[in-house]
This record gives sequence, C-alpha cells and structure tokens, in this order.
Amino acid sequence: MAALWIALGVGLVYLASDLLFRWMGLGALAHGRRSRPEMALTFDDGPDPETTPALLSALEETGVKATFFLTGEKAERHPELVRAIREAGHEIASHGRWHRPAILMAPWTEYRQIAYDPGGLSYYRPPHGVHSPFTRLLAGRLGRKVALWDVESKDWTGLDDEAVTKRLWHYVSGGSVVLLHDGPRAARLVKKLVPGLLARGFEPVPMGALEAKPLGFRAALARALQGFDERFDRQRGVVRCRESWDNVFRCEKTVYKGPPLPGVRPGAKGLLLHFDSKRIAAFSPARGFLALRKDLAAIARRVEKDPEIALIFAPTPLSEGARRLGFATAPLPFLDGL
Repeated sequence: MAALWIALGVGLVYLASDLLFRWMGLGALAHGRRSRPEMALTFDDGPDPETTPALLSALEETGVKATFFLTGEKAERHPELVRAIREAGHEIASHGRWHRPAILMAPWTEYRQIAYDPGGLSYYRPPHGVHSPFTRLLAGRLGRKVALWDVESKDWTGLDDEAVTKRLWHYVSGGSVVLLHDGPRAARLVKKLVPGLLARGFEPVPMGALEAKPLGFRAALARALQGFDERFDRQRGVVRCRESWDNVFRCEKTVYKGPPLPGVRPGAKGLLLHFDSKRIAAFSPARGFLALRKDLAAIARRVEKDPEIALIFAPTPLSEGARRLGFATAPLPFLDGL
C-alpha cells in the first residue's frame, strides 16, 4: 500500500509539473510584445535532408528569417544542413539531443538532453513541450531558457494546408511564436502562409528578435485558457472583423434574441462583436482608439454589403464612441444582468 501511495504522489508531481510548465507555460518564453506587428515562425524536429532544403528555399523566396529548433541526433548526422541554416541567416536553438518526452527520462538522462548545444541561441524547447519536475531546474543550471509558443499550427494533424494557414491567419497576434515542423509540407505552408501574414501587416522575425519575457502567472493562465477561445470561435463561426495585425474585434453573424429595438425585431440577423482582449490590452490608448476606429469602419462596410444584418450588438461600454463614428445605438436591456 505504501508503494502505491508513493507512486500516486510521484505521478501527481509529474502531472502538476507538466500542467504548470507546458500547458500554462509558466516562466517560459512564449510570445513577445503584443503591441507590435513582429511575430516569429519556428520549426521543430530538423534538420532533415528530405525537407530542410525545400524549407530553406521557401523561406528565402518569401524573404523570412525563422528559428530552427534542432534535434541533436539529426544535427550531428547532417552538419551540412546546420551550416546551411546558419548561413541563410536563420536562428538555431536546441530541441534536445533526442526527440523524447521528458517524462520518459531519468533526471541524469534529461540533463544530457538539455545540455545539447547546437551552437546558437540559449533557448531549449522540450520535445512536445513536455516537462518533468526536473526540466526547469536542469535548464536553469545549464543556462538554458525554455522557449515554447503561443500558436500551434496543427501541421501534424489531418488538417489540409488551406485549413492550417487559415487557422494561423486567425489566431496569430503581434508577438506570436508559431509552432511549425520541418516536415514534408513545411515549404508549401510557408509559401501559402507568409503572403497572408504580410498582407495583414505582420512582420515575421526570428524568435530572438521578439524580446520575449518569461510568462508570469496571469499571462500563463491566459495561455492555458486560449484553447477554450479557439474552440468557441470554431464552433460559433467567429471571424476577424478586419484582416489586420491590430484588429481587436471578432465578428459572429447570428440571430438576435433580445427584446424589440427600434427597427429591429427578435429573430433578425445581427453581427455580434467579441473583443480580443489580448490585443486591446497591449495597445496604448491612442493605438487602441485607432484600431477601434479602423475596425468599426470595416464593420460598417460589411453591413453595407450584407442586407441580412439588421443590427450590430455586443455587451460593451463603447456605444458612445460608436455613436460619434456615425452608428445609431440602443441599449440591450436583456444584458443588464450579465
């Protein structure tokens, strides 16, 4: 019985470590400043002679510098690819000596895993992001900064290239670190993804240029909960009101279920607005006002093109600002209790 309790205790410690340090990302580098358009593309699991050359060509074609998290075993087998990555101006960081989850390693093995240095940044990205109770302690002792991400591309799933790129265009924000893989479709994704990022005003840079800071508890909690936001957007068909890096409203076309309003009956189609608090909180008042003004103008253009939309509604204190921009406003009594 004692052995069972010990095993249960050890399991809980491992689970808590992974929840705090992988799922939440507490203390890790996961994104840069939200108030700027710079963001980073990062590629795990290379180098690979079957995929890395094509990926480097795609990055050169699109004019993007990225960060490669290399696995030691592969890097030592293909030093010419490591040299090619470096000579192309990309950053190099460690993905560990082996592509093996930390929970499957003894502490002394994990020490060797983290100690691997490909000769670039002092960043270390654990395989799959998985942490053991020793990961952060060993990384600190070895002078490594744990580098995670805030946007997963899902390029290892069954999503096709178009779905992956649309997902990234929707979720990438200023300062984002995007997790991609040096795999068979990496080059294709770069060629589809980057033009859309540039069109939205994003500026792809290597991760080291983002000046990322370790996540505090509040930022880590927000990272942990972002999956719920993604699920909400996907299930409700929520889209960006304006395709730009500084867009702060997300739009949901839905049925209005509130009380009658002037010129609007219950059951009419409306545009429900959702604030992107992650973005607006990072902006200065002047930048935030400018972004809101651009968003409201884009929303007005959308309403002009869609005769089904009878109203725009949201639980927001911004009605006075909208009125000054030419919108007619009315209270939503059914939201008073929210």
